[in-house]
Amino acid sequence: MNDSTSKSSSSRKSPTKLTAGGGAIGILIVLYALLQPILSKQLGIDLPKFPVKVGADAPMVAGPDKPTEPSTEDSKSAAPKIVVQSPSGDRPVDKDSAATNTASKRDRQDSATPKTGSGPLSQFNRSSKSDDAKLSPTKSAPDKTSSAKSDPSLKYGILKSIGRDSYMSPAGLRYTPGSQEGHRLKHLERHTADQPSRPGKHGVFDGGMEKTLLVLDQAYEKGTKGGHGTTKTQDDGRTIYTVDMGKRVGYIGGRDGNRMRKPMARRVRIVLDGDRVITAYPL
Repeated sequence: MNDSTSKSSSSRKSPTKLTAGGGAIGILIVLYALLQPILSKQLGIDLPKFPVKVGADAPMVAGPDKPTEPSTEDSKSAAPKIVVQSPSGDRPVDKDSAATNTASKRDRQDSATPKTGSGPLSQFNRSSKSDDAKLSPTKSAPDKTSSAKSDPSLKYGILKSIGRDSYMSPAGLRYTPGSQEGHRLKHLERHTADQPSRPGKHGVFDGGMEKTLLVLDQAYEKGTKGGHGTTKTQDDGRTIYTVDMGKRVGYIGGRDGNRMRKPMARRVRIVLDGDRVITAYPL
């Protein structure tokens, strides 16, 4: 009776031993699952994989029939990087980072550059530019007294010959022989240069004979029309026009003028005998 009881008890395995054995096998499986990728890489062969779950939230390791899908981070790390050599040749530059830096710089430049094509201030900007163009000296009308084109067939590039030593201006003034100098033009030339030793005042035109003749034509046309700044008198059959030109036409020289430091002259006086110029000078 005792022998049979001992044999039956020894033939049945202990539950404690079964639990310990199962735990050991589970540990081995977990260790194998963790070491399998390392061993496969070192040995160069694909070892079988087992689905193992470590902990409640651990992902299942794919078995031989279900390959693992690479994660997003693995795919990013696995993607090849294009390296561009820097212009200086000191160190390589990542193409992706270089493109990102270039795009960010371009965005900063675009945001910093004012856009005048639209917006509430666009109309103001366009009007300001148009006003500046109107006020620009390059757009202003040229001064006829300073930009006359000389014609070699005309005397002083302005006067047309109408007979022996007689000339006519575009406005109809005639210059003929006469005066102490022998010709009215010679007398007029004296008023294109200063004479500091001459007693009293001596009116001097700016710009030489060509500009002086143009100023006289303007003064004559303005004097015949009359109006503000223009006077007309008669003296012994001669007509005298005194015209305010509204701008500098010369200065006052001679002894008195030089003592006054050559004050600016804005008026022109023309003495005529009919349409023939006797004399003319600035005041």
